[in-house]
Amino acid sequence: MENIKTNIIYAEEKYFQSFYESLSIVAKERIYIEMIEAPPIEKIISFQKEHIANNSPVFYVLYNEQVIGWCDITPYKNPRLSHRGGLGMGIIPEFRGKGLGTQLIEVSLSHAKSMGLEKVEFNVYTENFPAINLYKKFGFEEEGIIRKYRKLDGQYFDCLVMAKFLQK
Repeated sequence: MENIKTNIIYAEEKYFQSFYESLSIVAKERIYIEMIEAPPIEKIISFQKEHIANNSPVFYVLYNEQVIGWCDITPYKNPRLSHRGGLGMGIIPEFRGKGLGTQLIEVSLSHAKSMGLEKVEFNVYTENFPAINLYKKFGFEEEGIIRKYRKLDGQYFDCLVMAKFLQK
């Protein structure tokens, strides 16, 4: 799958179903994102439409007109926290390690900065070394560890709180 032809786009309604399918694939892995299955598609569509209406960063990577990855930054609604946003992203397994995460984060951070967001933050499981290394490449720093953040099948998982300041 070398030299694959992909395209990074701002989210469009015609791709919501495809996005939902990609989210479902990543969620079912049960190891990279908090959800272990995708919520009802109506909730996903509402979330995506809200991002678009607010001009929030929400980008898809397409391959053969199918969403194979995404990155969104959700600004917090509380006025005292609205200078911050939470990052979420995922790429389906067969397309990982091809630089797509780098492209998605670049465009998402640029958009977030142009909106005036000052800080982007998120939680990442401590075992997710590829993601942690990617985030550090962009200057994200570890702000702390939440011990026993998640319990799945009787096993606990810790997560790192990571963040990056966009405005100086």
